[in-house]
Amino acid sequence: MNTLLIIALILIVLGVIGSIVPAMPGPILSFIGLVLLYFGKSGSISAFSLALFGGTVALLTFMVYIAPILGAKFSGASKKGLAGAILGGLAGIIFLPPLGIFIGAFLGALLGEMMDGKDFLKALKAGIGTILGSFSMIVLQVAFSLFVAIYFFIKLLS
Repeated sequence: MNTLLIIALILIVLGVIGSIVPAMPGPILSFIGLVLLYFGKSGSISAFSLALFGGTVALLTFMVYIAPILGAKFSGASKKGLAGAILGGLAGIIFLPPLGIFIGAFLGALLGEMMDGKDFLKALKAGIGTILGSFSMIVLQVAFSLFVAIYFFIKLLS
């Protein structure tokens, strides 16, 4: 096995782990592992398949930042609650990595709702919505990275 494929294998494993650990970009690592397989084992993956995986990674990466806000919105958050979720998520990324995006978005939505005059339970519902949105993205990232790992091993061994 050549060096490129060994690095690809390591990235695939790190991709699965990184889908669970917030500080690691799991799907991106998994995708880079596929790219290395593409170049390390000629004909193993089509350029079209690689483009599909790349598009999926781009969408997942975008949605990681949007899902907490959508979770708050679907939980009935007001504009102040949504703004709080956005600002809290950004502050959390900066000041509390790696879990800050979750904690910050939760607290931001909660405080935004309370500033909008909602009682604590309604504000808590919006905060929980951010957590559910974030959790849904973790589930999708893990599913994607596991799928990529299975695909990788099938293509590597074929």
